[in-house]
Amino acid sequence: MKLTATPFNPQTGELLPVYRDAYLRGDLARTSAQAVEQYLRQDASEAHSTVTRWHELQTEETAAAPTWVQKQMRFIREQPQRFRRRALSMVTVAALLAGVSMAATTRPANILPMGSVPAAELATLSTAPSAELAAASLTRTVLVHGRILNEKGLPLAGATVLRKGTANGTSTDAQGNYSLRVPADGQATLQYGYGGYTDRELAVAQAAPGTAVTLQPRAPKRRHWLFF
Repeated sequence: MKLTATPFNPQTGELLPVYRDAYLRGDLARTSAQAVEQYLRQDASEAHSTVTRWHELQTEETAAAPTWVQKQMRFIREQPQRFRRRALSMVTVAALLAGVSMAATTRPANILPMGSVPAAELATLSTAPSAELAAASLTRTVLVHGRILNEKGLPLAGATVLRKGTANGTSTDAQGNYSLRVPADGQATLQYGYGGYTDRELAVAQAAPGTAVTLQPRAPKRRHWLFF
């Protein structure tokens, strides 16, 4: 039977932990569940605690995610979709720029007189080192790790970390920790996101190991009223 009692403390108005867990398990009546969701939309700190508690319950038992938690999980899963359309064009441009830069700065060690070597052989000699260097830079990776916090310094569980321009990413654990492998050239940019918060970007070269990234809540949209 669904619980129909009020899920809030009658003195303080705070969400009671036992009813929060009942909400996460789907044991609240519809009206009570809607009241809890409205409360979570207005209290970012309690929303963070609820998502963290949902992760903990998943390790204890199989729980059906209610509507508000489903929205958070859907946001996390859909993050890579925002960048896949641009990924191919961005990677192609980056590869062309890298090839032009390598060809301009890298020269073979044994340069022969122009008159004694055919043009086709010169082209082969000049591009071979560039191709080897480009392949080596793509295969080397480093592990970047850190934490994602909210505006109050609390960890954001389930926040996303993406390498900008690709679908390569990960999400944070219950303590807000993440780890992600990126190319060792230091040119990558990480993109941090969480439902209801403003996205943030940070270059890998500027992110020291264990760096904590703080996300700020999105500003509420202004409504314009027309008077006639």
